[in-house]
Amino acid sequence: ESYPSIEQIVRDDLLNAVANKIEDVAIEGGASNEPTGITQTSGIGSVAIGTNGGAPTWAMVTDLVKEVEVDNAALNAATLGFITNPKAKSKMANTVRVSSTDSHMILNDPYDSIYGYRLGISTNVPSDLTKGSGSALSAIIFGDYSQLILGIFGGGPDVLVDPYTNSASGSVRIVVHQEVDVAVRHAQSFAACLDMTTR
Repeated sequence: ESYPSIEQIVRDDLLNAVANKIEDVAIEGGASNEPTGITQTSGIGSVAIGTNGGAPTWAMVTDLVKEVEVDNAALNAATLGFITNPKAKSKMANTVRVSSTDSHMILNDPYDSIYGYRLGISTNVPSDLTKGSGSALSAIIFGDYSQLILGIFGGGPDVLVDPYTNSASGSVRIVVHQEVDVAVRHAQSFAACLDMTTR
């Protein structure tokens, strides 16, 4: 049996952290020194549930798709899909489509597609949004992900091992630098709902 070296474990953890941050800013970036992500891009379609947010509805799902389709912005059928977070996934799997007597949930088995499109799940899709008096609201995004452009400059990440900064405590500081930019090529290729309650 072979075990990975500590160096390989640390290297993998660092690269996973960088990949996680890139996904985070691609979805919601917009803070200082961050690229602008999908939800912060001006001109994407918007589907609102209520003044203070609200439970997911089947109309929310179909309206997100409609927002992209009416703009004729569904450019590549193979790259169309939804993305949301685990809290929203659970809520949609427990919410009926039409009425209390409906036997179909918004999200049904096998739980990896909705309304005929793939569904991706990521904790980087926000679940801490606010609207009116609503808080801890979640996002769901529909779009053509071939229109999300990711630019990575200078090849792979630069890793700097700094044994000096924390030398008094006997620890080593590792810094990772990666130049990245994100852009939505056509804002109309995406639509988001940013006020879904999941409790």
